[in-house]
Amino acid sequence: MKMLLLSTVSAFFRQRAGTFLVLLGVLFGFLSANEHHAFAVFFLTDTYGMLSLFIIWLAYSLLCAQFLVNTWKLPEYTFIFHARTWPALTRAGRFSMQALGFLQPILYYGVYLLIIAVQDKLLGFLWPIIPFYISLVLILASIAEWRIRKPVLYVPVNSRSFIKWPFRRPTSWLYWSMEWLVRERGITLLVGKLGAMLVAAGTMLYYSTGEYDIRMPAVGMSLAYLLNLGLSLELYQWEGEIWLWGRSLPVPVWKRWGRVLAAHMVLIVPETMVVLRSGALGFAEVAQLYLLGLTILLVSHLYLYKKKGLPENAMQVFLFGFIGLTLLILYKIPLLLLAACGLLFSLYASWPRERSSQK
Repeated sequence: MKMLLLSTVSAFFRQRAGTFLVLLGVLFGFLSANEHHAFAVFFLTDTYGMLSLFIIWLAYSLLCAQFLVNTWKLPEYTFIFHARTWPALTRAGRFSMQALGFLQPILYYGVYLLIIAVQDKLLGFLWPIIPFYISLVLILASIAEWRIRKPVLYVPVNSRSFIKWPFRRPTSWLYWSMEWLVRERGITLLVGKLGAMLVAAGTMLYYSTGEYDIRMPAVGMSLAYLLNLGLSLELYQWEGEIWLWGRSLPVPVWKRWGRVLAAHMVLIVPETMVVLRSGALGFAEVAQLYLLGLTILLVSHLYLYKKKGLPENAMQVFLFGFIGLTLLILYKIPLLLLAACGLLFSLYASWPRERSSQK
């Protein structure tokens, strides 16, 4: 049982840490408690509420199933097929426990629905989630059973592409990084950009309702840019787990720092375009916000290096850092001064680490 949880369930959440980090940022950074309550009441009372909830949960379960099918056919997972020697009841029970491990976010939300149902006296509408849980567990357990009965001990590497670009792929670290992010972490990229752009649009909408100076959009856009932390984490994992030889190459420190700078410059363009298109701020003010967001992500990315890419050890630091930055903005510290200090600090802090790694 421990083997299944560590090799499959833990690997699933570890590989998608960036996705869950972005989702948490969107759900708890953008939606208020009243909006969460309204969604829960909709799921419980509306005619199509439970159907919508089941479709969402089913989509997540199919994502887990796809991960399970693709992972168990990798060469390093050949040991998993020894599970066929377990008795049928033991195998069914363990695969069901594995399914519950995959469904942890859904189970937690079910507890939240139970609290809302008790609070609003809607317990009579809650019963459909029990067959939902049973159905999803059976789906994931059945797929695990099918996978060990249909072993594939190889990974197909040759495939024909229906679309052929008329140009060669450029020899560029930045291009390869962005291509990997789009192809392999598409969901994280989509959710991350959606959340950041929604926060940016909400900030500019609120800014247009009154007479505010640049401090108000600076605080709002700092949160919007900070929601890109999940994508920044994915770039760190790309360099540390996929682009393994990159750290061992004799590349100057300023060039490594410039690569990270360029990658984050590309990442935060969409939400910056939302601010620019709103027309509420001039180009010079938008440029200041852009440089501030770039600084926030560079310093955060540097902290990921210091903590070996473990986001659970950095969330408290990011929270207090955002509060401290907000106070500095409210005390009318110039945004360009904050951005310049942050950029210089990120370059200075990265220098000893790179120098010691090259010795």
